[in-house]
Amino acid sequence: MSGLKLFLNKCCPYCHKATIVAAEKNIPLEVVEVALGDAMPDWYKKINPNETVPTLQAANLCTGATTEKFIYESNLVAQYLDNIGAPAGSLMGATPYQRHKVEFFLSQVGDLVGAAYNLLRDPYNGERRQFLEDNIAYIENIIAETQLAGPFYLDERFSMADVVLLPFLARFKSVLPYYTGFDLFSKAPRMAKVYAAGMKRPSVTRDLLSPREYIAFYAKFVPKDFPALAAQGNYILYANKFCPFADRARLTCALKGIKPYYIETPIHPEAPWLKYINFRETVPVLVTPDGEIINESQLVVQYLDQVFPNQGPRLLPLGKADDEYDIQYFVTCAGNFFGAMYGFWQNNSSKEAKEELQWAANQLVKLLDVKPFGDGPFYGGKVPNAGDVSLISFLYRARVYHPERTGGYDVLADYPRLAALLDAALATEAGKAVYHPKEAYIARFNECGH
Repeated sequence: MSGLKLFLNKCCPYCHKATIVAAEKNIPLEVVEVALGDAMPDWYKKINPNETVPTLQAANLCTGATTEKFIYESNLVAQYLDNIGAPAGSLMGATPYQRHKVEFFLSQVGDLVGAAYNLLRDPYNGERRQFLEDNIAYIENIIAETQLAGPFYLDERFSMADVVLLPFLARFKSVLPYYTGFDLFSKAPRMAKVYAAGMKRPSVTRDLLSPREYIAFYAKFVPKDFPALAAQGNYILYANKFCPFADRARLTCALKGIKPYYIETPIHPEAPWLKYINFRETVPVLVTPDGEIINESQLVVQYLDQVFPNQGPRLLPLGKADDEYDIQYFVTCAGNFFGAMYGFWQNNSSKEAKEELQWAANQLVKLLDVKPFGDGPFYGGKVPNAGDVSLISFLYRARVYHPERTGGYDVLADYPRLAALLDAALATEAGKAVYHPKEAYIARFNECGH
């Protein structure tokens, strides 16, 4: 088996099949990296007139001829390597029936792969999304026929079915969420089981690249005018500049100097594609460079604070029981304040609604007066913490919507401690960057009622 040469591209999932088999069978290979697309060299096109990768260059082992031969097509390359590595053909199963099941799987999985690529080419196409879901369900059912207690397609036995599937799972796990919001495993527990087991196998992980590298590689399949493409693999923040919950994430980014790629997302009415990014159709949504999707405003705040602990103020000191509790309780009270304020806006002549708002405001003032994080205008003392971030946008709405939505009642005038916190926030560079003049919010409210 000396002198085997594998022409591949390290990002390509089809090539990954060959390297997995070579690692499983301990077959030494000379690897030659080949550029794809327009950059593919002419010398390689002569070797492989199909202009595809991988290509295996080998001596003709069957005839004993010394002339070299070229093996094309990824599945055939993988099976060829399986046959020349001891024990020959072992990845195709231990019995004729297992081999049949593996060959059947190989004949069926192509539609799943094609459906994923088609969705990348039109990320918000509902029919293509459904087609991918249908193919996932189909492959799940096929795996269910052979996967019992073990993690792989043939249960405990690692086979060519896993070899063919895993390179795509490893890439689509991050690529599909990043560009399309599609979670490959949300309705595919058996494929998730194969993936998890595969990621523990050295033959699979040896040649894996990072999610960020795969996201960059697959950008060529995405339409050039697709908004997420312009993020170039950076963090993406889907938000709306008039949503107070989205402002929590925007304010966090401004405070900590984080610069995600921003996509303004229509709400009330919601953009038709928002349901693909977040099935709850709410903002903010943060998509990470690893293709992870983070939802819910305060959870986005906490995530960013954990990932960027040394940028800007630390907003939530995790692991410090008392501090974490104090901040989380303040966040809860901020939510109560917004709920009471919104209820009051809906019926600003109601005595009960006004009293509920006053009670919620008073709860916040009591917590601020304790000064658990030291003197200063914020709950965090001299600098904002996650409690402040949770509240500031609500306080700003209380100010800009008075008197238009308040029936003449100014809650901030009654609670100057809250007004002082808001003023301190608006005086920061972050506050200046996030919030709009009053007129913009009133115009937005007159336009859509929110």
